[in-house]
Amino acid sequence: MPNLSDVVHLERALVALDAVMGKRDATLGWGVPVGTTAHQAATQCLSAAATLIDVAQALLAEPQHETPEALTGQWRTIIAHAKGASRTAHQAALQLATESHVVSAQGGILITQRDEV
Repeated sequence: MPNLSDVVHLERALVALDAVMGKRDATLGWGVPVGTTAHQAATQCLSAAATLIDVAQALLAEPQHETPEALTGQWRTIIAHAKGASRTAHQAALQLATESHVVSAQGGILITQRDEV
């Protein structure tokens, strides 16, 4: 059974992921040119984050009365997803390490906040 702290951490992660996705413009994406290091790394980070949230939810879920074979299969799936998310995040870090700062990662375009109308 998850404790309150676990639920709070999971909820914060979901809210943060939702906030990032909510900033995405339907036509312009996040305002970062597609194909840039920043865009590729952001996409990978969000994918890894979503997968890790799924893993956390699976780990915090109420145990089901399954066969030992089914439980073993579910466990292997959880491990595979966690490993995959780790590899994806690591790949993003490797891509980011090729740049000197965020502006260069964005393709040399300085992103500024748009005024809300």
